[in-house]
Amino acid sequence: MSINSAMLAGVSGLIANSSALAAISDNIANVNTVGYKRSSANFSTLVTSGSKNQAYSAGGVKAQTHQYVSQQGLTQSTTSNLDLSISGSGFFVTTEKPEDLTATDTRSFTRAGSFQLDNLGYLRNDAGLYLQGWLADPVSGMITPDPSDLMQLSSINVGTVGGTAEKTTRVGVNANLRSEQPVAAAVSYKVGTAGSPSKTNVPDSATPSVNHSYDVVYSSTGIANPAASGNNEYQVDIKENGVLVATGIVGYDATGTLVSSTLTPKNVTPASGSLTTVDIDGAGTTVNLTDLGIIGGATDDVDAKAGKLYDPATWSMSDYAQDNTKGVKPDFEIQIPLSDSKGGQRTVTLSMLKGPGPNQWYAELRAKPGDLANNGNGLISTGIVTFTTDGKLQSTGGLFGLTNPTSITIQASGTPPVAVTVPPTPQPPTWADALGIDTQAVQIDLANAAGGLTQYNSQSVVQSVNTNGTAFGNLTNIEVDDDGYVSAIFDNGVTRRIAQVAVATFSNPNGLKGVNGNAYRVTNESGTYSLKAPGQGGAGALAPSTLEASTVDLSTEFTGLITTQRAYSASSKIITTADQMLEELLNIKR
Repeated sequence: MSINSAMLAGVSGLIANSSALAAISDNIANVNTVGYKRSSANFSTLVTSGSKNQAYSAGGVKAQTHQYVSQQGLTQSTTSNLDLSISGSGFFVTTEKPEDLTATDTRSFTRAGSFQLDNLGYLRNDAGLYLQGWLADPVSGMITPDPSDLMQLSSINVGTVGGTAEKTTRVGVNANLRSEQPVAAAVSYKVGTAGSPSKTNVPDSATPSVNHSYDVVYSSTGIANPAASGNNEYQVDIKENGVLVATGIVGYDATGTLVSSTLTPKNVTPASGSLTTVDIDGAGTTVNLTDLGIIGGATDDVDAKAGKLYDPATWSMSDYAQDNTKGVKPDFEIQIPLSDSKGGQRTVTLSMLKGPGPNQWYAELRAKPGDLANNGNGLISTGIVTFTTDGKLQSTGGLFGLTNPTSITIQASGTPPVAVTVPPTPQPPTWADALGIDTQAVQIDLANAAGGLTQYNSQSVVQSVNTNGTAFGNLTNIEVDDDGYVSAIFDNGVTRRIAQVAVATFSNPNGLKGVNGNAYRVTNESGTYSLKAPGQGGAGALAPSTLEASTVDLSTEFTGLITTQRAYSASSKIITTADQMLEELLNIKR
């Protein structure tokens, strides 16, 4: 009967508008809920079957509520470093418990990023959900996101950072050395006075003889004397009018007598040179070494013979660090903070001294004087570092021996000395007995770290020194960057990444099922999740110190409230009108 269908249509209108009112009420109630997504009731008609010749029968209406999960809310700035919002697609992955997670434990997805530390140091939002991410490797400190396995995610905990001592095992250096750094006099000096030739009226062996004016330059070889030959060796350059004529290595015995020489013309492969003359043109024209002061020079080579040129064994940068009246002042130093096996703070310094070659630097690694048992000046190792013509590191030249990757090892306190051999075996550096600390092997990366060690024509500067030890000071702050890296900030300026926040994306986020705590669960409509690093593969980047506001617009909701109220009243009027008509029908019988 059409009157009955009209009454039932009115009832369906009441039910549908009640659902709409419920959605509006939910929206208004959550206008200040972080990350809340507004809901809306959409109406559709219900049609009864029948032929067009039959009396019309009302079908009514039904309401289907949808939540606009994919709608982006406005971001609001906050003062907390742990407040996070996602700028773009994706959800934070969360769990209801922080520890002992299994594959069967429920994972929830949320945009509510108001995280705080709980009493165990885990990041938990206001709904009690724990933030998941990829943790840093405890040894290397590296973070490797693995999107293929949900079980690779763990609850992010910052409560234990700094609580235990971990000795440093890896160091990455990013620094630049000035390519036009002047060569220090302790590395290379010219005989005589500045602005005048070292030697004048030097006759050659030509017929007739021609007199020349030469500069004679003594330079350190960067290798400890006495050298492997048993002699004290130095590099000698002979220049005429600023042009290099001959170069080579000369060696003096303990009495100061010249006993070896590789002095040859420029671009000629060094060989066993003469101990009395030097070829100056490659065609056999020579000059006497005596006339150059290389033999019998009373004062010419006095600084070299007296050990005043740089020598890593007797006149080094480490000597200068111990006593600034001795040794050679470095041109540049890089401080490398280390944490020992007890969590104590140690410093290894990389001292650099410009060598006589255009792309050559003399290098020393040293500990603080007094920190080593067998080297009072703290010297650990020496080498000659060279660079390519485009400023990149070419070789560390023995600074790390033959280790690959480049590393140093300092023996534990109390380690007995190596047995004396012939020839003498170098004693490895050993921590001082008073420190009582363990052996420490430290990989020092000068080439593969971000930037590495370079030589460009700009000021010498340290860009960064990254280490993986944890006991560098007290934890003062926790920060999260745009890429989702959670970093611990220590009171000595060291920053250590401890985790990376994971972001989950869905092919149809509007198909997710809402649950308590402003979170969502996977459904068939939403499709499965894809784990990604923030800002990668379509996932949104994180915005630290911000929160995503509710997507509710009060003006829209109040307008909907009015129209829903009117529609509800109208539906109730249908019922009362149909009731009156039925009553009239019943009155016919009377």
